[in-house]
Amino acid sequence: AAVSGSDPLVVAARWDMAGLRARAEAGDLPVMLRGLVRTPRRTTNSGGVAELMIRLAALTRDEALRLLTERVRGHVAAVLAHGSPDKVSVDRAFNQLGFDSLTAVELRNRLNADTGLRLPPTLVFDHPTISSLAEFLFSTLAPAPPSPEETLRGALERVGSMLTGAKDDGEAIRSKLVAVLQSGLARFGAAPDGTGRPDTMVDKIDSASDEEIFALIDNEL
Repeated sequence: AAVSGSDPLVVAARWDMAGLRARAEAGDLPVMLRGLVRTPRRTTNSGGVAELMIRLAALTRDEALRLLTERVRGHVAAVLAHGSPDKVSVDRAFNQLGFDSLTAVELRNRLNADTGLRLPPTLVFDHPTISSLAEFLFSTLAPAPPSPEETLRGALERVGSMLTGAKDDGEAIRSKLVAVLQSGLARFGAAPDGTGRPDTMVDKIDSASDEEIFALIDNEL
C-alpha cells in the first residue's frame, strides 16, 4: 500500500548498518542514505590524480580514451550496484542505464575524487553516455600536444645540457649540431642565395659559440 500510494508515508524498516557503513567508507553510499550513518571524512586523492595525469600524458589518444572509459565504466557499475563493469554498455544513455538525479550526483562526486576536477551536477545529462563522458574527460585532462616551437626549444635545451656536460667530445658534438641546424635552416627557407655566398643565418651559425647558437634560435622562434 505504501508503494502504490501517492502520499509520502513513514514506515518502519530494518537497515543493515554495517553494510551502510561499509558503503560509506568506500564512498558509494547513495546520497539519500548518508544521514543514516556517520560518513568518514574523505581526503583529496592528490596522489591518485597526479598518477592519472602522468599516465594520460604517456598514452596515445586511443589508449587514454580506453583508460578513461574503463574508469568511468567502473564508477557507473559501482553506483548502480552492478557486479561487474562488463555488464555496463558504454554507448547506452545514462537514463536508460537507470540513472536519476541522485545517482547522477553520486557519479559526479566519485569522478571529482578520481580526477581532481570540479564537475557539474548535470554531468551525465551534458554527456549522456560513458563514451561521450570519457571524451569530455579526455579533452579536459589530457595535456595539449606541444607546439613545434615548444618541441624545438625542449630539444635544444636537452642538447645544451649535453654540451655543458661534455668534456673532450664537446667540440665534436657542436660540429654535428651546427650541421644539423644548417640543414634545418635550408629546409625552412634560409638556404644559400644562389650566389655562392652562404645565407646570413648560416654564416652566423658557422661563427657562433654554443651560447650564441641557442640565443639565435630562441630569437628566431
